[in-house]
Amino acid sequence: MRKIAVYLMLTLLVASSLPLNASADETQDIPANAAATGVHDSLVAALAHAGLVATLQGTGPFTVFAPTDQAFTDAGIDLADFDTPEENETLSDILLHHVVSGEVPASAVTDGMLATMVNGDKVKFGVSGSTVTVGTATVTTADVLASNGIIHVIDTVLMPPVDIPATAQTTGIHNSLVAAVIQADLLATLQGPGPFTVFAPTDQAFADAGIDLGALDTPEGKATLSDLLLYHVVSAEVPAKDVTDCMSADAANGQPLSFTVGDSVMVNDAVVVATDVVTKNGLIHVIDKVLTPSDTPNDIPRTAQCTGIHDSLVAGVIQAELLETLQGTGPFTVFAPTDQAFADAGIDLAALDTPEGKAALTDILLYHVVSGEVPASAVTDCMSANAVNGQPLAFTVDGGVMVNDATVSIADVNTSNGVIHVIDTVLTPTDSPNDIPRTAQCTGIHNSLVSAVVQAELLETLQGAGPFTLFAPTDQAFADAGIDLAALDTPEGKAALTDILLYHVVAGEVPSSAVSECLTATTVNGNPISFTVGDGVMVNDATVTLADVNTSNGVIHVIDTVLTPTSTPNDIPRTAQCTGIHNSLVAGVIQAGLLPTLQTDGPFTVFAPTDQAFADAGIVLADLDTPEGQTALSDILLYHVIEGEVPASAVTDCLSANTVNGNPLSFTVGDSVMVNGATVTATDVATSNGIIHVIDKVLTPTATPNNIPRTAQCTGVHDSLVSAVIQAELLETLQGDGPFTLFAPTDQAFADAGIDLAALDTPEGKTALTDILLYHVVSSAVPASAVTECMTATAVNGQPLSFTVGDSVMVNGATVTAADVNTSNGIIHVIDAVLTPSDAPNDIPRTAQCTGIHDSLVAAVIQAELLETLQGEGPFTLFAPTDQAFADAGIDLAALDTPEGKTALTDILLYHVVPAAVPASAVTECMTATAVNGQPLSFTVGDSVMVNGATVTAADVNTSNGIIHVIDAVLTPSDAPNDIPRTAQCTGIHDSLVAAVIQAELLETLQGEGPFTLFAPTDQAFADAGIDLAALNTPEGKATLTDILLHHVHAGSVQASDITEGMMLQMVNGDNATLSLTPGINGANITLADVATSNGIIHVIDTVLMPPADAVDDSSDATSGASDDDEGGWLTILLVVLVVLGGGVGAVLFMRSRGDDEPEQAMTIGQAGMITQLTPVQATPYTPEPTTAYATQAVQQPQVVQPVAQVQTQPVQPIQTVEVIPAVVAEPTVLRQWTDGSGYTWRAMDDGNTYWWTGTEWQKYA
Repeated sequence: MRKIAVYLMLTLLVASSLPLNASADETQDIPANAAATGVHDSLVAALAHAGLVATLQGTGPFTVFAPTDQAFTDAGIDLADFDTPEENETLSDILLHHVVSGEVPASAVTDGMLATMVNGDKVKFGVSGSTVTVGTATVTTADVLASNGIIHVIDTVLMPPVDIPATAQTTGIHNSLVAAVIQADLLATLQGPGPFTVFAPTDQAFADAGIDLGALDTPEGKATLSDLLLYHVVSAEVPAKDVTDCMSADAANGQPLSFTVGDSVMVNDAVVVATDVVTKNGLIHVIDKVLTPSDTPNDIPRTAQCTGIHDSLVAGVIQAELLETLQGTGPFTVFAPTDQAFADAGIDLAALDTPEGKAALTDILLYHVVSGEVPASAVTDCMSANAVNGQPLAFTVDGGVMVNDATVSIADVNTSNGVIHVIDTVLTPTDSPNDIPRTAQCTGIHNSLVSAVVQAELLETLQGAGPFTLFAPTDQAFADAGIDLAALDTPEGKAALTDILLYHVVAGEVPSSAVSECLTATTVNGNPISFTVGDGVMVNDATVTLADVNTSNGVIHVIDTVLTPTSTPNDIPRTAQCTGIHNSLVAGVIQAGLLPTLQTDGPFTVFAPTDQAFADAGIVLADLDTPEGQTALSDILLYHVIEGEVPASAVTDCLSANTVNGNPLSFTVGDSVMVNGATVTATDVATSNGIIHVIDKVLTPTATPNNIPRTAQCTGVHDSLVSAVIQAELLETLQGDGPFTLFAPTDQAFADAGIDLAALDTPEGKTALTDILLYHVVSSAVPASAVTECMTATAVNGQPLSFTVGDSVMVNGATVTAADVNTSNGIIHVIDAVLTPSDAPNDIPRTAQCTGIHDSLVAAVIQAELLETLQGEGPFTLFAPTDQAFADAGIDLAALDTPEGKTALTDILLYHVVPAAVPASAVTECMTATAVNGQPLSFTVGDSVMVNGATVTAADVNTSNGIIHVIDAVLTPSDAPNDIPRTAQCTGIHDSLVAAVIQAELLETLQGEGPFTLFAPTDQAFADAGIDLAALNTPEGKATLTDILLHHVHAGSVQASDITEGMMLQMVNGDNATLSLTPGINGANITLADVATSNGIIHVIDTVLMPPADAVDDSSDATSGASDDDEGGWLTILLVVLVVLGGGVGAVLFMRSRGDDEPEQAMTIGQAGMITQLTPVQATPYTPEPTTAYATQAVQQPQVVQPVAQVQTQPVQPIQTVEVIPAVVAEPTVLRQWTDGSGYTWRAMDDGNTYWWTGTEWQKYA
């Protein structure tokens, strides 16, 4: 306690030093920020008291809902009351109930949100307008940021919640519930750890339910009450946000609760009036009704709604205003079709939203409802039950249960007011729910017929959708015919029986009202039956004893005789004659002499134009009654005849069939069936030798009945193309007269191209699509025979198409997979790729191939196996040598047809390719580009453009994957395509050098084979050297300039790696130069080394190298003449000054050397700016000795300071006055001379001595 008090005192002292309204400090933690507010002293004190300061000083992040001092006062919290461990634990629980582990900014708070506090309890947030509440407290200041979290200031201390019973007891509206919980001995259970969710009925709900707790105060009553209460409890937390429509949850008594989410939330039939009341051990949702325990809380509509597969059914019930009916007490049995069943039935509820539609929908739905419960166990075979709409339902029990033609997929789904059986088909209201076999089976007089149908394996056929018309012989008729089913139970017998039975079946409904004199009908076995109408109706020789027995898939006519299959007596002409509308056709057949033909066995299919069709066509038979006319008439009529039977069922959209005159017919199947341009008005008129289809136009013979769009539509592989044509509004164009040639991409081609027509269904998309499609159309007929290699044709969009003719024909990059598909207005060539509109349809190899001057190049590309590379996406730029260039280069492809040769050829070819588009407009003087083989190309722009040494003779030949520039020479791969002068010219810093080379007439020399090494002074070096080229533009100047320039050139290749310290190099001018590892040459620094060129190496230097003097004694000669009277006085004065200065400098150096205890270490590169380190200066005296004189000295030299040599690590001697003693000795030879980085010039002599130039003489370096 004392430590806490001390800490509290320190905290309060810190807080008191701050202003009352101190701003939040994001660098301080939560306790420090709270202490600084001036309104959270109680909170800070409480944190210290509970030992939580260190916790909230942790890294966090935390979110603290911080009650003000007033809130603590209002809560009556006195820290003095918290002295025991238990009391401090309570205080800690209260404080941690204000803390969330994590950051919860105000922006993240939503209305009704729950959050778990650090003490493990939850709080609920409320958001109303700009007011945010947390529990019972209001947030007065939000988002006070601290270094380890966020503080929200609140006006009330949050007290941790109590358990569910205690919480309910405090509401004031749940007294009955609490009393019931206690009476049912459930108090301890609901005080347990949980978590629980309790749906808590109010006292009013208990009163409304008439629950009398006194009457339930018995063992049986308690059990009932316990079951009732536990039906309100879920053994888990179910916050309101987790409740979804149709959700169910098991209550603690084991029975389900059902939830409805709409304008409000309901559990079973109770409305949730308050949600997410937080307790210690769970949540309370307040409801307005007491729930009655049930295994089926939902009625029929709600149960169907929540299956997830009956949305259409429920919507239909609501639309038909049957919801209240099916929510009634019932009981009902509903045969419930699934959503898929509604979809399969094609029921459009929106289309039925009219008074008439609602009536029809009501009738359909009530046909699925039986008044009363019909469980699956009560259904028997052949049973029928009347639906609520008054029509019968028929049941079949055979392995499974069927109602009419629907299969019961799930039976006995119990609800609160009945039972649901799920079915897979919407039932169509009908007075005849049974199909033909089932109806016959139930008559009692057709057992033989049904047995025969089963034996012949025709049951499934006659259970089909139909409709069928069955002429049904009775059992007596079978007996009269002497048909022994047992004797027919063989393969042959079954075939015969099948033929007999199918001869009694017509595919279609033929009610008695439809039977007329002369009528014939083709039975399912292919043979016709013929009808006679007199006192009664007969079919062949059998009398119809009972007509029009309706079934679900057709009609039954009972007959007294088994029919024997036979060919009908009516052939095609007779049948046509009996129609009453084909008089012109029959007359035309007779006039053309075709009657015997159409009376033969056939079979034929005749598309029979009506009399009106003949009239519309203006055909006057009298005008055609000539030999020529009969020939023309015969051609017309035979164009209506197909050899073979083509029943309507065999006609599919785009079907084509050849007629007897040799020309094709084309069929269209849509809302109606059309043949060429005629509509089929009646189909499948059976005759003894074929079929008649009635049409409304006379057909004109033609070899191409379809235009381009229709032809494409009918290929079966151009659906995407046709859809695109329609979307781009080009249909009418391509239906025009033409002629056109269409290169038609297949559906696979569209798929491969990734063309999404839906994404192109915008004005911009249509424009793009139109451009693509018109790029596939040429506005003339281009048959395959007219296509030649490298040919081009202009598409309708104005861009070119390119053709390749080899093993196959290609247009651009697409292969023609089918050519010369003729249409009525042009030609279609099928291709396997969608063409992309392009002004350059050919790739680089193909473009080169088609120039006629690049055969060698193309052959080389193929031989080097680079074809696929140069057909890639690119872009590439190809510098394409002509055939002449290959010839000039002497390249023999046959000789290169080896592994090594291919490698060399590949390198050569790839040196002509840049992996990017380089148009002529992008080429600039001195530009370089890296070729695919990794080596550079160099460009020269003048009167023409050159790449390396080749001239570009034709530029910017565009291709689909790049650019071709034609060149007149084959390029040789090189890392340095430019020679030394050109390389220097293109650096941008050697203009003076290049100008000097030209002026000195050395250009041709430095363009020679070499190799040369050029030490190239920069323009700045020329400026620093004060070289005036204009002043040197004389014979003498040129000689001097030549000497200077050639002093920068070594005849040979010297790379930086070849240089050693002190290395001597003879320059082209005959003088030597000394190299150093600085790197440098004669005192000049090499700033850029190893610049490769085609004939040598360039090293860039920062100083112009001056050739050495012709004689080494020039300076001595100069001083020997110093005795002249004119110069003597000045020289004397100068020597005095030098002596004084030299003595001073020497004294300073001497004093420095004496003052150092240790030898001074040489400076590094960074200290002295030199490459070679200096050796220590030794402080030993130097004994003077005579120097070797280069010339007799007239006067004694003053003391001078020697420089530090940079070539050998020899000790630097102290400065001494050198006394010159005249002597005559042999003059030593200079081995090498150089200038160091400090500007001193040195000479190494053949006698082993080293000299340096003092400015007036060469002095020996000891």
